[in-house]
Amino acid sequence: MSSLRAVLDTLVPDGNVFAVEAPVEWSQGRTLYGGITAALAYEAVRRSHDALPPLRSAQFTFVGPASGRLRFTTALLRRGRSSTLIAADCLSEEGIAAKAVFAFGAARESKVEHNLLPMPNVQAPDACASFRKEGAAARPGFWNNFETRLGAGGRLIDETADKPEFAVWTRFLDSGGADPTTALLALADCLPPAAMVVFPAPAPISTITWTVDVAHVPQSLDGWHLLWSESEQAGEGYSLQNMAMWSERGELIATGRQTIAIFA
Repeated sequence: MSSLRAVLDTLVPDGNVFAVEAPVEWSQGRTLYGGITAALAYEAVRRSHDALPPLRSAQFTFVGPASGRLRFTTALLRRGRSSTLIAADCLSEEGIAAKAVFAFGAARESKVEHNLLPMPNVQAPDACASFRKEGAAARPGFWNNFETRLGAGGRLIDETADKPEFAVWTRFLDSGGADPTTALLALADCLPPAAMVVFPAPAPISTITWTVDVAHVPQSLDGWHLLWSESEQAGEGYSLQNMAMWSERGELIATGRQTIAIFA
């Protein structure tokens, strides 16, 4: 499998856009998984616009399959004294594959500071069993770029699970020294939906929207990070889930929400 950095290096200028051949080893079925699409869109933004403040939030709508030759366009929506908003589109040969809006904001002095979202109390990664099949036993696809350990909650299609929730230690097998914010986006969306814990049998899923709010970007995303997801409601073929991500030291990195189409 190629490193994350190696994939990002294949994103190259093509006129007024950035283009890349969708890497099949980072795919999920006939499309790239959402995290790598988001990471490529962010790379196109940061390469197209200078002196951006830190990323604070991003919203993604996954419109269609991201496959084949992909082109990423970016457009500045607003640049203020402390905040900048930039839109990005991912286009395939079939049309729009994804749309995104990135919100950047410079740090400011504030009298308000708190953190009321502690990391779940789980064992260290080395003490946890694998979340899924890995290595030669794993099915082809983007999951093979990550290592996962189940810290708490259920596995996929787990009849004994109390509810559709899990906390999974996750790390890149090889990030290749990719930009930390880009790596954050790629890592934060690498797990399956929590609703799959209570699936009666394997079935397809498709993420429709993803919002990620960034609390802190570490200098490196190479180590273990705990990803937590909980399906809060499911019905009529859709699941609404809440998400969060912490460093191994317990530092909150990001939170998120997703709307997911489920076909079970």
